[in-house]
Amino acid sequence: MTARALAPEDAPLVRRELPLDPDDFAAYFSFAPAALALRECVRLAAVRPLDLPAPILDVGCGDGLFARLAYPDRAAWGIDINPTEVQRAQATSSYGTLLCGNICDVQLPQGFFGSSIANCSLEHVPDLAGALRNIRGALRPGAPFALIVPTPDWTRRLLVVEALRKAGLAGLARAYGDTLDRVFHHVHLYDEAGWTARLLAAGFEDVQVSSIVGRDTSWAFDVLLYPSLLGLLTKRLTGRWVIAPWLRPVGVDVVRKLVDALGSLAPTSDDPGEYLILCRTPRSGA
Repeated sequence: MTARALAPEDAPLVRRELPLDPDDFAAYFSFAPAALALRECVRLAAVRPLDLPAPILDVGCGDGLFARLAYPDRAAWGIDINPTEVQRAQATSSYGTLLCGNICDVQLPQGFFGSSIANCSLEHVPDLAGALRNIRGALRPGAPFALIVPTPDWTRRLLVVEALRKAGLAGLARAYGDTLDRVFHHVHLYDEAGWTARLLAAGFEDVQVSSIVGRDTSWAFDVLLYPSLLGLLTKRLTGRWVIAPWLRPVGVDVVRKLVDALGSLAPTSDDPGEYLILCRTPRSGA
C-alpha cells in the first residue's frame, strides 16, 4: 500500500481558480445559491481531468447536477440518504440507477463499479470506516476512487475569519469557523495524513492528495454566504434551493462577474480549503 502527497518544497501555492467557467456557473446558479455554485464550479474543474471509468458510483449524489456536468457521457449510479434529493435526481435522469440509503450499509453489487466519486459527502457520514469499506467492496480491482473533502482548517482563509484575526479577535474568529462547521454538519475534518490513514485502513492504496479551493475562492464564498442564507431557508422549507429557477438567468452574468471581482481581491495562499484525494483498490482484488 502506498500514499503520496506533494512534499512541502514541491507544493506550489494553491492556483487561482477564478474567473469561473460561464457555462458551469450558469448551470449551477439556476438551481443553487451563488456560494454553493461557486464551490461546485471549482470542484468540477478539478475532477474533469480524472479518468473515472464507467460505471461510476456517485456517493452522496444529491440532485445529480455535478455528475451530469462532470461526466455527461458515462453510465453512473447515484446514492443519497435524502429521499428528496433522490427524487430530484430521478427527475433529471442523471443516473441509470438511483439508490436511496445509507452508504455505510446499503447493499451494492460487489466488484461492479469501474470507479467512484464522493463530492463533499463523506465528511458528513458518522461511520466513515463503514462507508469506505462498502465503497471499496463495490469497486473492481484497480478501480479509482476520488473524493473531495474540506481541510481541517478550511475556515482560516475565509474573509471574515482573516479580518477578525487581524483585529486581534482570534477567539471570535475560531467561534465563527466552529459555527460554520456545525451549520454544514462536518463530522470528519482531517489533514492529509488523517485521510490517507483512513483510506489505507479501508483497503485502498496509491493515495494521492492535492489541494483545491484557494484563497480567492474562499474569500468570494464567505461574502456570498450571507445572501445565500435565503436559499438555505428555502431549502429547509421546500426541499429546493431556488423557488423560481427560470428567473435566475436574468442575473447570472452580473453575479458571476461579482464573484470573479471578489476573488481577485484575495492574495494567493498556500492554505487550501479542500482536498481532492485520488486512490484505488488493489489491482489484485485482495
